[in-house]
Amino acid sequence: LGNVGSDKTVDPLINLLGKDKDSSVRGRAASALGNIGSDKAVDSLINSLLKDKDSSVRERAAEALGKIGSDKAIDPLINSLGKDKVSYVRGSAAEALGNIGSEKAIDPLINFLGKDKVSYVRWRAALALGKIGSDKAVDSLINSLLKDKDSSVRWSAAEALGNFGSDMAVDSLINSLLKDKDSNVRWSAAEALGNIGSKKSIEALKKALKDEEEAFGLKVKESAFHALEKICMKNKIRIDLNSER
Repeated sequence: LGNVGSDKTVDPLINLLGKDKDSSVRGRAASALGNIGSDKAVDSLINSLLKDKDSSVRERAAEALGKIGSDKAIDPLINSLGKDKVSYVRGSAAEALGNIGSEKAIDPLINFLGKDKVSYVRWRAALALGKIGSDKAVDSLINSLLKDKDSSVRWSAAEALGNFGSDMAVDSLINSLLKDKDSNVRWSAAEALGNIGSKKSIEALKKALKDEEEAFGLKVKESAFHALEKICMKNKIRIDLNSER
């Protein structure tokens, strides 16, 4: 039904979401409602997010609410982020809050970026903060970039900081580019520095042109090369990058 993409399918899907005994059917109904994107489904999806006994249904309800983007879902999603016992539901709630983009979610996301025991939730919170884009989150993201024990959280923090474009993060990103043991983190730090575009990062990125380790299917040096290209374009300067490689 969700593939039909018509408001005519919303009521039958809401009925399945609320009443079907099969959790897989309820989950698919939630996803379909998210794909259709009708505000008419928001109340039912919130009810499933908070009350369905099956975690996969709650996870899909959170994802659907993030796709629909209604401000009405912000408080329930914050509640789910803080109280749901299943980490994948909390992570999906964080992602949904990032998709909605409300500044009301910044403080809760910062809180769980720093304290959730499950790394999946922390890296989802980092990416969500990057989508919202508030300078209020920069210090917390820098802390996660430099100190989180899980590399997925560190590279997510780097990506988020790159989305902000804040010069406040340049020194920390340079540190991660040159010193982090995980190649995914170094790759993301290079990309973030390119997005920020500060000339201050040029020398560090030149050093990273010798980094042969792979991350996300590419070598770190490739990310550094593209970052330098972006910086040259932004600042209207010229560097002989081929001679540096």
